[in-house]
Amino acid sequence: MNLDNILKFFAPKGMLISDTSRATASDQLKVTDVMAALGMTQADAGIGLAMYLGKAGISSQDREASINWLSECAKQTAPFAVRRIAGKKFPLCMLILAKFAYNDYASSAADVFDCPKCNGKGILEKVGMVTKSHYTVRIPQWAKELGQSPSDFEKKREVKNVEQSLCAKCHGTGKLSKRCQCGGTGKTLDRKATELQGIPVYKECKRCEGRGYSRPKSSVAYRGIFSELPSLPDRTWRYSWKPFYEMLVSRCFQEESYSNSQLKKVTRSENMMNIA
Repeated sequence: MNLDNILKFFAPKGMLISDTSRATASDQLKVTDVMAALGMTQADAGIGLAMYLGKAGISSQDREASINWLSECAKQTAPFAVRRIAGKKFPLCMLILAKFAYNDYASSAADVFDCPKCNGKGILEKVGMVTKSHYTVRIPQWAKELGQSPSDFEKKREVKNVEQSLCAKCHGTGKLSKRCQCGGTGKTLDRKATELQGIPVYKECKRCEGRGYSRPKSSVAYRGIFSELPSLPDRTWRYSWKPFYEMLVSRCFQEESYSNSQLKKVTRSENMMNIA
């Protein structure tokens, strides 16, 4: 049993009541067995489990706890160049880096963000000035006989006109998906290999490097740090801060992988027999 299979136990669709004998397969585990396995996993690898639950949206408390743990980890493992430049704002900068690193780890192909063209409204507004006119009085017959025209009694005014249209970029939804052009699969069709073999052959998507979505750019984290450290040059960020930031992102995946291996170890058949 891996971490991906535990999500259904937090939002079950129904309760299965039967007289079937108890089995040790992952799909036959009872809810109490899964909760016991999660408790044992939390005891050995609680950080990775909390990161995964926060990433899946199960617990906001686990998300905050993961960010705080990642911030403390950043304080302990930060290189000297980062500590020297941060100065007194070192704890705040590590917290900012931890938040951006966790958001990078928790991003997926199902994430959406506000359309930058319409600011999430789905509608584009075009404001312009329109000239309108009206007549103060209805021209009488004697005025017509004197050669006056209706334009002599016409008054013009400028009125603001607002035209609304659907945003062509988001098609009126106001949201854009982070999904790559490969459809979130991380695979694209290899045309040359397909023509040679005569069957569809897929390769890793070069645009997203097989992830299925576009990672948040590190420049976003740089702007977050730059707001607190205006004297931080771009060169220093690229050579000192950015590798440290990438290390924090990798640490999140390492903790999740370790929790996944611990959960598999706990839910083996012999281990579940010992628990029973």
